[in-house]
Amino acid sequence: MAYKLLQACQAQGCPVCRVEQQSVQRYLDNQFYEHVNSPKWRGRLRASLGFCHEHAWLAVNERLGDALGFTIIYHDIVNHLLNQISVEDGPAPRSTARTSFLRQIPEQARNLIEKTLIASRPRKPCPACEHRDEITGMILSALTDGLETPEMTDALRSSAGLCLPHLRLTLQQIKDASVAEKLLTIQREKLESLRSELAEFIRKNDYQLIEQGFGKEGDAWLRAMSMVVGHRKGK
Repeated sequence: MAYKLLQACQAQGCPVCRVEQQSVQRYLDNQFYEHVNSPKWRGRLRASLGFCHEHAWLAVNERLGDALGFTIIYHDIVNHLLNQISVEDGPAPRSTARTSFLRQIPEQARNLIEKTLIASRPRKPCPACEHRDEITGMILSALTDGLETPEMTDALRSSAGLCLPHLRLTLQQIKDASVAEKLLTIQREKLESLRSELAEFIRKNDYQLIEQGFGKEGDAWLRAMSMVVGHRKGK
């Protein structure tokens, strides 16, 4: 994991985001390739109603599964939903969200609404999110251990720095004050440099200076968003 982090420091954006996303993409690619027809895997996906918004569209946009694989998975999920809300299956369990509105409508319609509320609520989290969280813990452990070595410190200093979500998670894991200080020094340098580039981008947008053109500050706004919210998915 430490080697992957060192490699990611040479690319654009937060290195933790990059390693994390690469792992999620490999995971999704493997699941679509190996397990689409696995009863155990299909049962797991029924419980989570497939993937979350982020990971479903990541799989589509990065072509991590083919149309047939998606069709098999979501045919199973849609079929499961329809079975759950079938009118013929008798009364629905009482929903915790039993509002005054539900008490005022006929029983058959009320049952259908309550069944739909229950069926449309995932019973388990997105499996790709679970994988991501597990991998992120391993990445951050490798990072905090690695920051005690010159190799990892130099690599992080040459990178774009950590995004704020991963900076917070990393600081929560660090137990050595000197390591935390080292990380924060690097991060402050990255933020100060980014602030200067953003200011220069704003300055050059003055109509009197627009002909000067842009240098490395031209994409500073994208890098600032990446720093604040995390690296863009699929990039």
